[in-house]
Amino acid sequence: MMVEIFCGILGDASYGPNVRKWREPGRIANLGQCFVAINPDVFAPGFRDRMSDLMDHCRGLEPAAGYDRVLVAGDPERAHMQECDENGGIPYPPHLIENMNKLASTLGVEPLKTV
Repeated sequence: MMVEIFCGILGDASYGPNVRKWREPGRIANLGQCFVAINPDVFAPGFRDRMSDLMDHCRGLEPAAGYDRVLVAGDPERAHMQECDENGGIPYPPHLIENMNKLASTLGVEPLKTV
């Protein structure tokens, strides 16, 4: 609900049932955005410790069927960053590299260098 209020209503954009469907290209999406910066230190002491405790608790929960662990916000991104560091770069699908290199050729610029 807060996303609808901040991004749609306060942002003078579409909200709720008025948001364009994904495959409805004949209509402008009119998606709003909202950015909020909060300093947790102005609320209560011990934010980092309390947040770490909550994340550890969530990670320790029983995973859903078919999953081996519970992830919290940032876990997939950290795993991807580690993969990129270990591989020496960002892993792109071969078809994407082919398409980017075709575009590079059309534009007369150097193709991507791969590792």
